Amino acid sequence: MNKKIKKIILSHKFLIIIAIILIIANFFFVLDLINKGRVAKGTTIATISISGLSQEKAIEKLKNKIDPALEKEFKLKYQNQEWPTTPKKLGIDIDAEKTIQLAFEKTHQDNFLAGAWWQLKFLLGKKVELEWEINKEKVESFLLNNLASIHSPAKNSTIIYDQKEDKLTTTESKAGIVVNKEKVINKIKNNIENKKTENIQIELIKQEPEATESETETAKKEARKLLTATPFKLIIENEEIATITKEEILSLVSFRPIIDPNNSKNKILGMEPDKEKIKNYLTTLAPLVNTEPINAQLTIKDGRVTTFALSKDGKKLKIEESINPIAQGINSLNNEIRLKIEKTKAEITTENIDTLGIDSLLAKGVSDFTGSPSSRVHNIKTGTAKFHGYLIKPDQEFSFNEILGEVGPEQGYLPELVIKRNETVPEYGGGLCQVSTTLFRAAINAGLEITERYHHAFPVKYYNPQGFDATIYPPSPDLKFINNTPGYILIQGQIKDYKLIFELYGTSDDRRVVIEGPYQYDIQENGAMKARLTQKVYDKNEELIINKTFYSNYRSPDLYPVKKNPLE
Repeated sequence: MNKKIKKIILSHKFLIIIAIILIIANFFFVLDLINKGRVAKGTTIATISISGLSQEKAIEKLKNKIDPALEKEFKLKYQNQEWPTTPKKLGIDIDAEKTIQLAFEKTHQDNFLAGAWWQLKFLLGKKVELEWEINKEKVESFLLNNLASIHSPAKNSTIIYDQKEDKLTTTESKAGIVVNKEKVINKIKNNIENKKTENIQIELIKQEPEATESETETAKKEARKLLTATPFKLIIENEEIATITKEEILSLVSFRPIIDPNNSKNKILGMEPDKEKIKNYLTTLAPLVNTEPINAQLTIKDGRVTTFALSKDGKKLKIEESINPIAQGINSLNNEIRLKIEKTKAEITTENIDTLGIDSLLAKGVSDFTGSPSSRVHNIKTGTAKFHGYLIKPDQEFSFNEILGEVGPEQGYLPELVIKRNETVPEYGGGLCQVSTTLFRAAINAGLEITERYHHAFPVKYYNPQGFDATIYPPSPDLKFINNTPGYILIQGQIKDYKLIFELYGTSDDRRVVIEGPYQYDIQENGAMKARLTQKVYDKNEELIINKTFYSNYRSPDLYPVKKNPLE
C-alpha cells in the first residue's frame, strides 16, 4: 500500500473518532439539558422510579411508597419465641429529603463531566441508596422492654454516692448476651429495599463491658471534685432561688465509657452532665420559680385608698435555655449558676392605671417592738390601720394627730404606758408613738420636709437606734411633714411579726437622700444621753434642697417612775 492510500485511511479514522466524540458529547449535552432542574432520567430508589421528577415530587413519591413499608408488621424470631413489631416501632426510618437531595447533587455538579457520568450510570440502571435514620436508643429500648428474656446487655462499672457514709463506691461490671442489632437492622433494610415482609431470625452475641472496675478512677476523681464544689447556687436576677446539694448533684450527671486519653484503643469510665436529667430537674423546679404577673390595683373610697398594689412582672423559668448553664456549671465547677427566665407583663401596669402619679416606692420606715405587752401590740395595730391607705396631696402638710383623731376605748384602744409629765402612766392608746416614730423614719428616708418633730423624754428601747424617734400626744406634741414631691403620696402600713413597716408610694423625682446618724453622745450612767440625726436631700441636679439636723436630749428613765394603772 502506497503512502498516499495510508494517509487517506488515517485521515478517515481520525474523522470517525472526531465524529464519535462529537456524538458522545452531544448525547451528554442533550441528556444534561433533559435532566436540567429535575431528577436524572432512569433514577431508581429501592425499585421505585423517580425518573424525570422535580425534587418535591420525587420526595413525595418516595415517602408514599416507603412509609407503608415502615408500618408493615413482621416478626423477630428466636428458637420458639416470636415478637411482632414494625420498622417504625424499632426506630428505623428513611430520610426521603436527604436521599433525593444526594441523588440530585450527584447528577447536577459544577463539574460537567462528573455530573454527566452519574447521569449515565443512573440511566444504565445504577440504583440510588436510601439514606436511613436509625434511632439507636429506640432500638435498644424496644429490645430491653420486649426481648429481656434473651437480650441482657453488659453492665459497665459505674460510680455510686453513698449518702450515709458520704463516700463514692464502684459497682461491679458484668458481661452480657445481646441481640445482634446490626444484622437485624440490615435485614430490615433489605426487606424494605426489595419490597419484602419476611420474618427475621435473631442472632445472639456476647457483649463485654466497656468500662471495668479498674477503669473508673478518672470518673471517681471528677465525681469527688463535683461533690467538693457543692452546694451549687441557682440564681435568678441576682437572687438565690435554690441550691443543688451534694445529695442531688450526682443525679444530674451520667457515667459513660469514653476513649482512654492514654490509649485510643481502650475505653474508661467518664463523667458528663446529663442534659435529659437536668431538664427533668428544671421541670420540677419550675413551679417554685414561675409567678403570674400582678395587675396594678387602686381603689379610692371617701378620699382614702382601700386597695393598692403596684403592677409586678410575672416570670417563667426557661427550661431549655437553662440546661446549658447548669451543664457548664458542672463542667467548670462554678457553683453560682444563673438560670434563664422569661418575663410576662401585667395586663394592667402601674403606668397605665390612674394612680394619681403613684408609680414608685419612695421609701420605707421600720421599727421593732419586740417584747411589747399584748395591749401595746393591740394599740399599735389599731393605730397603724388609721394611716394605712391615707393619701397626702402634693404640698399638703401631714399632721399625725389630725389623722389619728380621738384616742379612747370607743376607738378600740386599750390602756398602756405613756410618758406624761414626770411619770410613766397607763392611758388609752399607749404605744402609738411606735406608729409616729415609724412614719417619721419613712418621711425622713423619702426626703420629705419635716416641719414638726419631738423626741421622747427618755430613751425607750422600742425606738432604737436612739435619736430616730418621734413622740406624739394629741393635740400636742405632733408629727408634721410636707409632701414636697410632684404627686400624691400613699401610705401603706403592715406588721410582720414584731416589726412595723410603713411604705410611702408616690412619684419619683430622682432626688437623692443622705441620712447621717443617728449618733449618740454625752451618754450618762443613769441612761441619759444626747443624739443627733441629719437629713440631706439633693434634687436630680445634685442641688442641696434640705439640710436639717434633729437633736434629741434624753433624760434619765429614773426620773419617770411607772405608776399603777388608774383605769383598773
